[in-house]
Amino acid sequence: MASGQSYLGTCAKCLGVITEKACTAEKLNYHQRCFTCALCCKELFGKPYYTMNGKPYCEEDYLNKLDKCASCNKPILERVLKAEGRKFHPECFRCAVCKKCLDGVPFSVDTTKQILCMDDYKKKVAPQCARCKKPISPPSYTNEVTRVIAMGNSYHTTCYRCEDCGLPLSSNSEGRGCYPLNDRLYCFDCHKRRVPNVGRMPAGKAK
Repeated sequence: MASGQSYLGTCAKCLGVITEKACTAEKLNYHQRCFTCALCCKELFGKPYYTMNGKPYCEEDYLNKLDKCASCNKPILERVLKAEGRKFHPECFRCAVCKKCLDGVPFSVDTTKQILCMDDYKKKVAPQCARCKKPISPPSYTNEVTRVIAMGNSYHTTCYRCEDCGLPLSSNSEGRGCYPLNDRLYCFDCHKRRVPNVGRMPAGKAK
């Protein structure tokens, strides 16, 4: 070091002695020319900069290195919500159908990896009742679905009834079996009125 020159420390980047035009960042000293972006080497003295893993970056490179939201594809600057192997802004984590925010709310995914609230998941994946045409989904207090399958179709237990007299049908109860005719549901007595000499061969099984 030449006589009369001030010693301002050692540069954290080049490890050389700093005698003039020094700067300090994150408690480290640099030559002004050495304080550069760790990625593009743009000089950062007097400019906004960001640190990641102890290294300084210009604003552009810092934003490019941040995780991107799987929904809006913008950098995630604060809290990251991780779900199904992807990362989201909490406010971007929404049901694909109703757009309800699902941050902190139970959710599921369909076969195409779409994120759905539980109500829309049940509507989308639940079998449809062949009689009322509404989805057969579990009640809010359970994930178990009870349905009746007859003639290859699914029915709500409340919809599984004779289409003439309204008698609830059940293969487990004597006299209440299902006797279908032309894809319609009938109890034995109503079926017999339509087709004389019918045999007792009920159809339908609860699941």
